[in-house]
Amino acid sequence: MKEFNTSKKRFKNAFRRILKEGDGYEIGEAALPAYTHKNPFIDWLFWERIKIAYNFANKHKSVDKILDFGCGSGVLSYMLAEKHYTVTACDIEFAPLELVKSKIEFPRTINFIEGDILTHNLMDNSFDIIFALDVLEHIEDLEPYIDEFHRLLSPNGIILISGPTENIFYKIGRKIAGSRFTGDYHVTNISIIKETFKKKMKIFSLTKLLFPVVLFELFTAQKNS
Repeated sequence: MKEFNTSKKRFKNAFRRILKEGDGYEIGEAALPAYTHKNPFIDWLFWERIKIAYNFANKHKSVDKILDFGCGSGVLSYMLAEKHYTVTACDIEFAPLELVKSKIEFPRTINFIEGDILTHNLMDNSFDIIFALDVLEHIEDLEPYIDEFHRLLSPNGIILISGPTENIFYKIGRKIAGSRFTGDYHVTNISIIKETFKKKMKIFSLTKLLFPVVLFELFTAQKNS
């Protein structure tokens, strides 16, 4: 856990420097204000999902190749590459990531892919784990992406998904946190995402943050046998 905390501190310092230099729309999209929020609960809530994913990879000793789908600011990709996983990091556009890369030197082993993953023709069975953390709620038509994840996963591969509940407590919390945390650009929620995955994959609940008032939920999905 020492490595995680060291990387967290490094990224938070970089995010603060970036926010001092400017605060455009793409910075909010990558959640930099959330990852540097002064409220300790908000700080814990956003970093906890990264920590859960990081620990999840480290518990699966046979894992080698990882896809970080919707990598955003690149935090998870960086941490996993530091642990010598083979990491592919993709996002629809890299403007926020490029700002972070101007402050932090990323491992050269990371394969960065900018643009829609559906257009990149990656090889079948390429990844042992796919992480999709707080990204699928931005996608209206999920089924083509679920099909792509199914194709890209190795036979025993796992995808870990995190997303907001969008319940009344979540919406109140976003408004209290500030105008940059309203989440108006979300087109779905974790319940709908989970039901969509159920049509094509086996799903397993992982954890909820925070029970009994659930703001975020994480679950895993695997190929049907």
